[in-house]
Amino acid sequence: MSSTIHFRIDEETKRLAMQAAERQQMSLTELMRQRAEELAAEERRYQSSEHEGWLEERIVQAFRRHDAGEGEYISNDDMESRMNTLKQQAMRGKL
Repeated sequence: MSSTIHFRIDEETKRLAMQAAERQQMSLTELMRQRAEELAAEERRYQSSEHEGWLEERIVQAFRRHDAGEGEYISNDDMESRMNTLKQQAMRGKL
């Protein structure tokens, strides 16, 4: 799915941007699309690194709880039963 972006810039900026696009043998639209895609890729990397930091902290916390003897240990069968219950609740929108 595509979307359209409209924005206003002054004439001098537009003229220089068009010259830069021509120098790269691209239209200004193509060049702006490319820059927008680069910005989106940069944002994806940023969000991914934030998630990795969050996940790493959760793992560290889990090991601290384990080392402190605060963990709850359950059997594999119990875990599967709990997960199936959670999945059913999620499918019904009750989670």
